[in-house]
Amino acid sequence: MKHLKTLVVLALAFAFAAPAYAQTQNVKVSGSLGIYAFARGDYDLKKGNDVGSVAAGTAFPSTVAGSLVQRSDTDTFLMSQTQLQVAADLTDNVSTVVALANERDWNADIFGTAGTTSVGDNQAAEFDVELTQAYVTMKEIFYSPLTIRVGRQPLWFGRGFIIGNNSATWDSQGTIEANEYSANGAFDAIRATLDFNPWTVDFVYSKIAENNHNPEDDRDFWFTNVNYKFSEYNAVAEGYFMADADRGTLASSTRGTENNTTYTLGGRAQFDPISQMTLGAELAYQGGHYMIAVTNPRERDRQAWGADLFGTYRFENAWKPEVTVEYVHFSGEDDLSNQSLQGYGAWNLLYRGKFWTAIEDFREVVYQTADTADQGASTNHDMFQLQSTFKPMNDLKLLGSVSWFWNDATVHTTSNDPGSAGHSKDIGTEIDLQATYDYTEDVSFGLLAAWFIPGNYYVSGTDSTATDIVSSVKVAF
Repeated sequence: MKHLKTLVVLALAFAFAAPAYAQTQNVKVSGSLGIYAFARGDYDLKKGNDVGSVAAGTAFPSTVAGSLVQRSDTDTFLMSQTQLQVAADLTDNVSTVVALANERDWNADIFGTAGTTSVGDNQAAEFDVELTQAYVTMKEIFYSPLTIRVGRQPLWFGRGFIIGNNSATWDSQGTIEANEYSANGAFDAIRATLDFNPWTVDFVYSKIAENNHNPEDDRDFWFTNVNYKFSEYNAVAEGYFMADADRGTLASSTRGTENNTTYTLGGRAQFDPISQMTLGAELAYQGGHYMIAVTNPRERDRQAWGADLFGTYRFENAWKPEVTVEYVHFSGEDDLSNQSLQGYGAWNLLYRGKFWTAIEDFREVVYQTADTADQGASTNHDMFQLQSTFKPMNDLKLLGSVSWFWNDATVHTTSNDPGSAGHSKDIGTEIDLQATYDYTEDVSFGLLAAWFIPGNYYVSGTDSTATDIVSSVKVAF
């Protein structure tokens, strides 16, 4: 009788458990391992500043805080990036994705936060695992063209000019020096997609920062995108509107109201006039309000522009050579005074995912230069780039680019005084060379070499050439 009761209990447990397991139609486990070796020099553009703190620069609002400790003359380190993802297809068009990651500089002693001299920035977190994605997708929910995705998810629209990467979450554990390589760039968001092929309409809401769990110090954005794919010329056109409400950057006990709003209206179009050529353009305007300080605040109207013009030609050759010409514009502002009431013309970086260079794109965004008035690559910035790629072997891809940079508006030697002397608008030139070799379908080797050569904007003593050499091996499974 005792054994019979045991069998009955086991049978009932199996009966209840079986339907639960049967709901999972398919499970896919994937992941990757990347190991990088870095050799960098003079990222602050100043010789002999090997362990000193770099000037903090201007008070420009930035999604990512720059590193205050930068081993300028020689900075060498290794980094590992391990990612694991589980995707499950359930019944009734429901699926889930959960992704975990660990990223760390190998046994690093000093990086990131100023003042750390004896142990790692966050040495206790070096082997911690981050939740980088966790979302559920429900297709044909309530209405057959409707798909809803809820949770921590990647967001990329168009070419990533406005939304592509949540850089507010880069290196959230404080365990890597090269924050731009961070694997953590997803958003906590709700996304609804209506697929009326060839029309696609997306609505997105994301919580960027909750802060003190009251609506007076949050940061949120709302985004709407309408995309149309043409039947000919591989053409696509899209328009979008984004409202980013930042009530937390300047929140205080005396002022908790919304203080930085950015409304972005823009559109993109691209097509292939012939099979070998792609032409495209994207234009966006930013309105809203901007404040720079809590004390004696002056609310200014945003009036900023962003543009991206590009063209690619693909040659008919066994090496598959391609040449791309691109111009990028982010408008600037020459009056950063706290007391100014004139329109504020500086472009807001927001959540851009597209970056064109290895060094200059992150100047005063991730890494700070020794020039205290330097505004950085996220705003007041123009770029013209020539890029070429080709494949001399099926498994080997080579890329080379030359980029020129200049300011849109004059940067003054005293950032909050438009009457002070102005810098030259010549920011500099960058040369990037990259090789990628696919050893197998799963393993690839990479080598990157980059040089940023400062222009006449930078005066003697803060005009050293920044260098970046990165070798890597990546395994995907």
